[in-house]
Amino acid sequence: MSMRTLIAATALALATSAVAQTQTQPQKPPAQTPPPATATARPQQTQPPAAPKPQAPPAAQAAPVVRISMAVTVTDLTGEAAPGVKVSLSGPVAREGTTARDGTVRFQTLRAGTYRLRFESPDFVTFEREVAVKAGPVNEVEVTLSRVPDKTATPQPPQAPAQAAPAEPPTPASSASANVELIALPDWIERNLIGRSDSQRETVVGRAPGATARVVQVRDPIKDRVRGDADEMLYVVAGEGVLRAKGRDHDLTAGSFAVVPRGVSYTLERRGRNPLIVLSMVSK
Repeated sequence: MSMRTLIAATALALATSAVAQTQTQPQKPPAQTPPPATATARPQQTQPPAAPKPQAPPAAQAAPVVRISMAVTVTDLTGEAAPGVKVSLSGPVAREGTTARDGTVRFQTLRAGTYRLRFESPDFVTFEREVAVKAGPVNEVEVTLSRVPDKTATPQPPQAPAQAAPAEPPTPASSASANVELIALPDWIERNLIGRSDSQRETVVGRAPGATARVVQVRDPIKDRVRGDADEMLYVVAGEGVLRAKGRDHDLTAGSFAVVPRGVSYTLERRGRNPLIVLSMVSK
């Protein structure tokens, strides 16, 4: 065998042995690449919930309009209707009207408050009254007026008596200087109205032989009043009150009329905030 052949055979044997060792040794698994480092997640800051936005209040509904009216009924002392009376209304609003055949007049679209009513007619004595009007459908007011004495009546000539009449006390002769005195009582009272600090006031408004007329204005009660020598007639001009006599209470309103015999004790007391105004006529 030549040298060249020997060297080639040796090289082939070495190569074969290297291949066999490679096949018999266990193969190492490929190195695994470590996962990339992840950044530590920071806890997120929790934001507080947003406060709810205030809602605009619903638009206020317009309050319903309350229509206030007043129904006035005017009668005379007998209870008969008084037509044709002019009624003037002054206060928060002013109105005028005239009573119909049934004695009524109505005022519309008023406002609540205190009103002063004035009643005027050629047939009746002028009269004024305060009325408190409240919210409501209808405020009813009833007023009684006094008729003006008939001045046009012609006196009848006296007839000769058929028989002798019983003797009567002689009638005093009238004085040549005597005159008829006339005052508008409601106007006089308005000018001389009792003050708020006064408890009572009495003023003589007319005088004749044996008779006296006074305007009595009462805020504090007049107690246990008695006239031993005369009868007394009371006519309520304005206000409300009570006449207390002999254990009984008599309600008084404008137009009330009472006769108190002599010797009877009585008490006058007002009701409400307005004074009780009475015309007192004493006749002996």
